[in-house]
Amino acid sequence: MHSNSKVNLDDLRFFLALARHGRLVAAGERLGVEHTTVSRRLAALEKAVGHRLFERTRTGWALTDAGRRLMPHAERIEAEAVLAFSGTEGEARPVSGVVRLIATDAAGSVMVAPALATLHAQHPGIELELVTTSALISQHTGQFDVAITLHRPQLPRLHVRRLCDYAMRLYAAPSYLARAEPIRVTADLADHEMVWYIESLLDLPELRVFNEVSETATFSFRSSNVFAQLEAVAAGLGVGLLPSFLADGDPRVEPVLHHELEVARTFWMIVPSALVNVERVQIVCNHVAQWFQDRADVLKPPLGQADKPRLG
Repeated sequence: MHSNSKVNLDDLRFFLALARHGRLVAAGERLGVEHTTVSRRLAALEKAVGHRLFERTRTGWALTDAGRRLMPHAERIEAEAVLAFSGTEGEARPVSGVVRLIATDAAGSVMVAPALATLHAQHPGIELELVTTSALISQHTGQFDVAITLHRPQLPRLHVRRLCDYAMRLYAAPSYLARAEPIRVTADLADHEMVWYIESLLDLPELRVFNEVSETATFSFRSSNVFAQLEAVAAGLGVGLLPSFLADGDPRVEPVLHHELEVARTFWMIVPSALVNVERVQIVCNHVAQWFQDRADVLKPPLGQADKPRLG
């Protein structure tokens, strides 16, 4: 590389932002500037060091060999700068910055949002963003800092952490059960109306599971949204396969065949490798992981459990 006497060290902030988030727009959002500013500052940095630091790919911007060599040095400079301006020795240093999480609809709303509320009380300087979706989470760098998903990606540059298992079980409204034929064994489900996802719109292969419950089911209602499914079940439209952590706390529905039937899946936490050592991301990951682990019995209660556990 050229002599670094021409390098504006502040440009390293823009370098790190794009290296971590992969897209100019995402990097600009995190820094509070326009994407054109990010592009301009990176062009100045590349000119000063005499090497291309990024290359354009189909999914965004990726580090070149020169960029990868610069990355650990830039991170050390960033860490030293934080320490230099953190106040007197022994003084608590507030952590700040944006952390964007993506989660499935139910887990994001029922589990992650309350976890973030308690986290905010401890670290008010961290700005928290939560996107919920039932679609397959994009693995493109820059679209999320932390993902809570059912799908474990087999891709490089992603750090994957197992959170815990959760159960999906059958539920129905008392009004439906009162007018329908008794459900004593799994085979009886063939004579009942069911509530489930629109299979053709399901991106997550882990949710294409209804054949594990019944191969001859008749569906009265389908929706891409799990909360709409719960409302349909509560209104008496049919029997629904729902997450236990969502339905067990709802007094409008009752368990069906809980002594013998459940579909279990696993929640995974995904973080782009470039963000694993970022302090605010570590704080969010550890807090959310502990929140899930503390509620493992609610996420996957024992089969046949009569009481309805509550999230808290």
